[in-house]
Amino acid sequence: MIIRPELPEDRPASIEIERSAFGRPLEASIVEAVRDEPGSFALVAEEADVVIGHVQMCRAWVGTDEVLALGPIGVAPDRQGAGTGAALVVAALEEARRRDEAAVVLLGSPAYYGRLGFQAASALGLANPFAGAHEEGFEIEEEDFQVAVLDDERTAKLAGEVRWHPAFG
Repeated sequence: MIIRPELPEDRPASIEIERSAFGRPLEASIVEAVRDEPGSFALVAEEADVVIGHVQMCRAWVGTDEVLALGPIGVAPDRQGAGTGAALVVAALEEARRRDEAAVVLLGSPAYYGRLGFQAASALGLANPFAGAHEEGFEIEEEDFQVAVLDDERTAKLAGEVRWHPAFG
């Protein structure tokens, strides 16, 4: 498996990965809305010249400070559970460090993302505007809001509510 930057010709496959991984169009629409925004980048996992996974990174803000948001991340359904998603997360964090980002935020399972370098964002004084019950019938727990600290000094200055790109709702 190779993980590399998403190329323009990968975009249709990336969108299909997101649709099939989640079984709905929401995540694909988020990717389409944020992919060309300043600060955004995407990586793909490829095997035998076929894209099998995709991770999107885009800008988020804490006050006026910029951070990155990880997501959506999707893996082809027949390839899930083989480490592709974890490899994409690790590579995305490495690329964020290379780009001199302060931190990466996400909403996801603490058990899964905790082993990849994320911690509860509330421990750093960051608030999640998406916490609580939603009309769609699901609930986002505060502990699902996580952060990977890439620069201790700059991240220590962050405080308050995170503003996600409007595509996240």
